[in-house]
Order: sequence, then C-alpha cells, then structure tokens
Amino acid sequence: MTGVFNDSYAATYDTVYAEKNYAAECEAVENLIAKFRRGEIKKLLDLGCGTGKHAVIFAGDGFDVTGVDQSEAMVARARHRASHMKLGANPEFLSGDIRNFSGKSPFDAALMNFNVIGYMSSNDDALDALGAARKNLRQDGLLIADFWYGPAVVVDPPGENTRRFETGDAVVVRSSSGLHLPDSQRCEITVKVMRLQGNTVLGQAEETHQVRYFFPLELELMLRVSGFKLLALTGFPDINTPASSRKWAAAMVAVAV
Repeated sequence: MTGVFNDSYAATYDTVYAEKNYAAECEAVENLIAKFRRGEIKKLLDLGCGTGKHAVIFAGDGFDVTGVDQSEAMVARARHRASHMKLGANPEFLSGDIRNFSGKSPFDAALMNFNVIGYMSSNDDALDALGAARKNLRQDGLLIADFWYGPAVVVDPPGENTRRFETGDAVVVRSSSGLHLPDSQRCEITVKVMRLQGNTVLGQAEETHQVRYFFPLELELMLRVSGFKLLALTGFPDINTPASSRKWAAAMVAVAV
C-alpha cells in the first residue's frame, strides 16, 4: 500500500479523473444509505478520501464528513478544495492509515470510495481496514464500499490504455498497463503520467499499484469476522443491478453488528 499517490502523481490526479462522475457515485452511495440505514445517518467517515471530491459532495448534501487518507499530498489538496467551496459544514481531512485509524466519536457510516478496499492487497491489510472501520462505527452503522468484482476481472483481465487530457496550455498523458496475477488475486497496474507543453516534458510520474479483487463468499466471511453482516452486493454506480461478471465495478453494503 505504500509508495503510491505521492506528490508528483497527486498533482495530476484531479486532471486525470476530471471526467469521473463523482456526483453519480455519491448519489448511488446516498441511495444505499437511505435504503439500508438503521437510524439516522449523519456522521460519515470517508476512508481513503483522496483529494476530497466525494467528501465535498457529501458535505454539500448535509452530511458531517471526516476524510482520512495516507497520502499527505492528497489530504492537502482535499483541504484546499473544501476551503474554496461554500459548504454548510466543512469536512475535516486527516492524514492517517485506514488500517489503524481511530476517530474521536462513533460514526454512522464508513465509506470506502473508488476501490479503496482493493489497495488492501493482503488478507491482513483487508481485515485490519475492515476492523478499523468497525471500531469507528456505532452499532447498526453502515459500511459501503465499491470494489473490483472478482468474477468480472477473471472473465475480462486488465489490458493497456492511454488517454490525453487538456489542462490550460499543457497536455496530460496517462497510460496504464495491467498484469493479471490470478494466484495472488490481484492486478499489478503500472500508471505513467506525463505533463507536456508542446514537445517539452514539464513533469512525469510513474507508479505501480497492486490492486486486489474480491469474490462474494470471501467478502461475506471477511465482513463477518470483522464484526459486520453483509446486506447487499450491487452494481456500481447503477445500484439497481446486481453485481455481475460482465462488469468490474460493484458495491457492498454491510451493517455493524
């Protein structure tokens, strides 16, 4: 989990994901909260909050949000983003490891957006993250996370992809290549980001991300031993469809027991 989302990569993160539909994802999460909540859901813990794009939407919708991320560069950008927005309650952003984070008071829901759980590539890491989430939740609190659905990854392994993004007078080129490692149930994704002005390279970064995928029965077992009960597996962000071997993106909803 270490060695990714460092300063040079974080600097281009929002440009690379500018077309990502954060609003649709937040709407999906809020609909899952409304469907499965047991009591009022007000205090949200955003685990692996990145640059805060999900968090500020939740805050704008009236939730009291605390975001946590291991990357100080990401947290700095999240704080900057929130400070320039008119929000009813400004989210709090903290630098920390989601595997051992301990908040000040119980939260009503814990969220792992943008496949954060997938970066817990070992069983120990995944169980530590789930266990920490449980310790920060009240009884009957919710855990909602999107993740890579194992059956879909096996059917359609990762390949190569290159995209270009215009940003002011420069161009950001992001290329990724994926190596499927089925014996360890993960994908090794190498991401290269280059910022260009004409033929001049203004900056570049390269990172290799070890990203795990999950199968339904192992998720159910991991959640159970971590103090949760699995309530639902759905597509994501289309939560009205079941998780499917035809699409990598899925979401899980669990309740703290």
